[in-house]
Amino acid sequence: MRYGWILRILDTVADMPVHAKAGLGRIKIGIVVGVVVLVVVAAVAYMVSRPSSSNANSATGPGSPSKSPATTAASLGLAVLPADGASGVMPDTTISVTASMGHLLSVVVTGTNGDSVNGSIGASGTTWQSSGTLALKTDYTVTVDGTTSSGAVVEQSTHFASLVPTATLGYTVTPSSGLTVGVGEPIVLRFDHPVAAANQAALIAQLQVAESNPVPGGWRWFDDHELHFRPETYWPTGDQVAFTAHLAGFDAGNGIWATSNASTTFTIGDSHVATANVTTHEMTVTNNGKVIATYPISTGRDIYPTMDGVHIDLYRSQVVHMVSSTVGIPVNSPNGYDELVYWDVNISDGGEFVHAAPWDIADQGHENVSHGCINVAPANAESFFNFSRIGDVIDVVGSPRPPNLGDHGTMDWNTPWADWTPAAVIQLPGTTPPPPTTSTTTVAPPVTAAATTTIAPAAATTTTVAPTTTTAATTTTTAPLYP
Repeated sequence: MRYGWILRILDTVADMPVHAKAGLGRIKIGIVVGVVVLVVVAAVAYMVSRPSSSNANSATGPGSPSKSPATTAASLGLAVLPADGASGVMPDTTISVTASMGHLLSVVVTGTNGDSVNGSIGASGTTWQSSGTLALKTDYTVTVDGTTSSGAVVEQSTHFASLVPTATLGYTVTPSSGLTVGVGEPIVLRFDHPVAAANQAALIAQLQVAESNPVPGGWRWFDDHELHFRPETYWPTGDQVAFTAHLAGFDAGNGIWATSNASTTFTIGDSHVATANVTTHEMTVTNNGKVIATYPISTGRDIYPTMDGVHIDLYRSQVVHMVSSTVGIPVNSPNGYDELVYWDVNISDGGEFVHAAPWDIADQGHENVSHGCINVAPANAESFFNFSRIGDVIDVVGSPRPPNLGDHGTMDWNTPWADWTPAAVIQLPGTTPPPPTTSTTTVAPPVTAAATTTIAPAAATTTTVAPTTTTAATTTTTAPLYP
């Protein structure tokens, strides 16, 4: 026994003579009390210092303290991709979560930009995958809630950061939403950084055109900053068009990434097609295939010929300050000019307009004397101005000067259809295609020598003003300009 020595001392005391015992009685009692105190203190110290085998082997149960993150991760057997702490994650990366020792209750992925990434739990309840695109330059948190095989509810979070690109791809889309445009108006995307040639086809695959009256159309890159769409022939009158660019997270090459989507909706107005014949000095104007006016005109003189080919109305301005020095012609030279010119319909980047020219009315219908513009009498110019809208067609025929395929007024409809990439055009949701017809009114009829020279009727002066063009006067010079 651990404390036997104490008992032996007590027995020795008991064998002493009586007179000795009497003196030792009180001593024995004191010793016994002291021993008991020592035993109690030693027992308490032993129990405090001894490890508890039951606590060391116990599992956390209901009402127990929360598990540590390490225990939580192990209890679900989670595998999360991208891994915790990953950086430079590509926008098209799929986030995945797999629980090998439990089931998933929810997975929430949120970014510092305030957006969340959509996804869904698989049928087995043990996997989750994202279905959205990641934003660039964003930190993400993946929060997983699940149940272990024993039924305990646990949570785990991981973090990663998406790619920080060299540059971001900004772009504009025209026409703007809500407009009614002419039958020749293209859809144009202009980018602020170049799109690598190897990535251009992939970018087109992210674009969608929907129409109420679907007709064949196609895309063409005119350079690495500009992409156009047009129908094979002019848009059908009344067509409703919705365009969507799904470009957020698109790799444009060379470290440049798009960060946003874009969309526009517009309507095709009546078919306005004018044919300006530089040989007969007449411009015939049609509305949905019907001739409504024939104007005497004067086009570019021999040394400044008007461009041949199909032009479109780019914009209109009630007055433009035209100065010859902007095209390299001194104002004080024989061919110089400095004029405020009225009722201007712009048809080329190079400064060609249909406009009022009171100074050469005697030449209109007889001789070409302009610097490249289509000159008409003031009353006719005002009528044509009020009739026009952006995207209307002005077809110049008989000129020796070929169209410039880099000019926005002439590039779309003079580039052969074979050079366009066919697009998948879909039915606009909520609309049904019109019944098939045996004729179309969207292409101008051929101009014949028998056309009668008339002045546009008064009704033409109030017909369909282009909604995007201001009629406020301006005196800013757009270079180059040819009156």
